Amino acid sequence: MFHRWTGSMTKRDIWVTPAFAGESVSAGYSFREGGYSEGAYRGLNLGFHVGDDTQKVTENRAYVAECGFGPVSEWVVAKQVHGNGVAVVGQAERSSGALADVLPVPDCDALVTNEPDTTLVVLTADCVPVLFYDPIHHAIGAAHSGWKGTTLHIVQQVFFHMNFLYHTEAKDLQVSIGPSIRRCCYEVDDKVADPVRREFGEQYLVPRFQTKGKYFLSLQACIQSDLRKLGVPAENIDDVGVCTSCHTDVLFSHRAEHGRTGRECGLIRLNQ
Repeated sequence: MFHRWTGSMTKRDIWVTPAFAGESVSAGYSFREGGYSEGAYRGLNLGFHVGDDTQKVTENRAYVAECGFGPVSEWVVAKQVHGNGVAVVGQAERSSGALADVLPVPDCDALVTNEPDTTLVVLTADCVPVLFYDPIHHAIGAAHSGWKGTTLHIVQQVFFHMNFLYHTEAKDLQVSIGPSIRRCCYEVDDKVADPVRREFGEQYLVPRFQTKGKYFLSLQACIQSDLRKLGVPAENIDDVGVCTSCHTDVLFSHRAEHGRTGRECGLIRLNQ
């Protein structure tokens, strides 16, 4: 579902909200429209680590917070390392990585919690943001799933943590796959293709015509495969279907913009 919020900013603001978002849980994916950043980071850049002006990123994050995702002091942001580590967070971790002078949760690519008023944030610019909601046990998760995290089955690790800690059952889990680079634009070589074959099979790789050793890959299809293997019903998996590389006018893409760009985010927050 597309939402456009209007506020004090003169540019239009575009968001996508998962189908499960509502009174109990706030969730969404930012786009680059709006915001205060300039140049290569034009728009609503939310990444401190990409070379943008720190004050502008701080202002961008404050604006996002005003759009229904709680104060920045209640955000939890990880130092993402393209792995499958999952951190269990709550009140003690609030503000981690949220401000430029506060260290992020170290070395992990997914966060889970069952504590209200804790906003989980993942930053992306082609990798897949995945949001999780258990409406029965009121628990949430967020994952940053690049090709390494995907082949390491990070979404399954999120479920295993939620199942163990919060008694989440796969049949109840609601999952949203956010804006990310898609098969139309995601060309990979055998360095990526080999672990994909090993973990998921050949069917997720489309050979590039007359180009040996090059393939187009759908990370989103691999992620959905992992979720279905867990027993998550197909109707509980929502893929927003937007390619970051195709839409650099409204999204950041590390690949399409040759590594010099900002970061959008996926956020999810339990409400009281």
